[in-house]
Amino acid sequence: MKVLFCIYQLDFADHIAIPYLSAVAKKLGNSTDLCVIKDNNFVDTVARLKPDVVAYSANILGFKEIVAAHKQAMKIHSFVSIMGGPQATFSPESFDEAGVDAFCIGEGELAFGEFLECLEQGKPYDDILNLITKSVRNTVRPLIADLSELPIPDRDITMSHSFLKHTQKKTFYTTRGCPFQCHYCANSYYMKLYKGKGPMVRRFPVERVLEEIEHVKASYRTDFIKFGDDVFAMTADAWLAEFSDKYPKRIGVPFNCFLRLDTVDEKLLELLKRAGCHSVHLSVDSASEHVREKILGRKMRKIEIVKVLRLIHSYGIKTWVNFMLAAPESTLEDDLETISLSKKGNVTYTNYSTTVPMMGTVLYTYCVDNGLIDPEKHISDMTGCTQPTTLKCFNKRERNIRFNIFLLGPIASRLPFPLDWLGKMAIKNFPSNSIFSMIHKLYYEYSIENQIFALHRKPTK
Repeated sequence: MKVLFCIYQLDFADHIAIPYLSAVAKKLGNSTDLCVIKDNNFVDTVARLKPDVVAYSANILGFKEIVAAHKQAMKIHSFVSIMGGPQATFSPESFDEAGVDAFCIGEGELAFGEFLECLEQGKPYDDILNLITKSVRNTVRPLIADLSELPIPDRDITMSHSFLKHTQKKTFYTTRGCPFQCHYCANSYYMKLYKGKGPMVRRFPVERVLEEIEHVKASYRTDFIKFGDDVFAMTADAWLAEFSDKYPKRIGVPFNCFLRLDTVDEKLLELLKRAGCHSVHLSVDSASEHVREKILGRKMRKIEIVKVLRLIHSYGIKTWVNFMLAAPESTLEDDLETISLSKKGNVTYTNYSTTVPMMGTVLYTYCVDNGLIDPEKHISDMTGCTQPTTLKCFNKRERNIRFNIFLLGPIASRLPFPLDWLGKMAIKNFPSNSIFSMIHKLYYEYSIENQIFALHRKPTK
């Protein structure tokens, strides 16, 4: 059968679900192709390829565009359709609106494989676990315990015919699942969905990770690697020790990864540095412990944040630290304090995001219950993270100052006294404007490309 995958847009981080599902389809003897709606005419692609199956991977952003394209394509060619991804998993009630033959909830490799086998054999697929169809809503199956059972992802499907083949940075994943339940994240929903279905956090063997990287590195430019796991490493365990021994010998490319601030210690940093870690992503979220723990649900061990940040800096590892502005119950002093905290901790780049309550999260429920958002009008996608807050608990002045922190906070935290003081004065006393936006854009691009990801180093041979 011909299987056409369809997504709304292709980001620099790749779209790892499609490569895994393509590998499953190819293992069963099917051919696969990809259409990115923002870059291609989906109807023309369907007319040209005449697929037997169209598999959509949809996020909240782009869902309506995918639905519109699907309905147009169905007018010119008949195919069986299935949709997975965050939209299907976290908003299963949108099945009727999507107009597809099936929704796939949660991890999709096993369900998708069975779905294709049923189609090939002309059998009904209504009883496949993880699927929602017009006849039934099935429960999810246990989580895949041994990730090494999965085929090596078909990274060619997203890289070979897109801009990704030329990008210096490539993204990989060594784990699945997150052990934490921050209130602004949908992971708490995911944990409830899979309660009693196996361990949430699972890890690929080191050999498997290196094999995937070697395959991509042999075919595509790879000057820098980003590990996109929610938490790359919690402790200096046997897995990390093996990785730190083999990675520099077989891959030898500097990398970035996500860490949990309250699990960082010298043993962990020693192994990361030995492996070739160039920078780490961390989240503090708020300078206020109350806001951080009670409102945002980031429950950390009691640590000296500045001391840990300085420790990471002492190992020559650069830091990207995120703070969430305009969280409910936060004060202007809380958000302004993040600039001083970052400066004291020698943070390489201080990143800010506006707090956006996402549908299905604990934070969203809190905001609805307290009248901070109108659920009928609230836009529940990540575009709001780079815009002034819309929460009703803040007045116009508070919104402006917080957005100025978003724009100027990153550079203010790196300026020496008294320039940092002048930066804070500008943040507190001037309206947001195009000059602030330009400063933010230029400083962000410079910092990410030259400091955090080091994208302008000479290509490896």
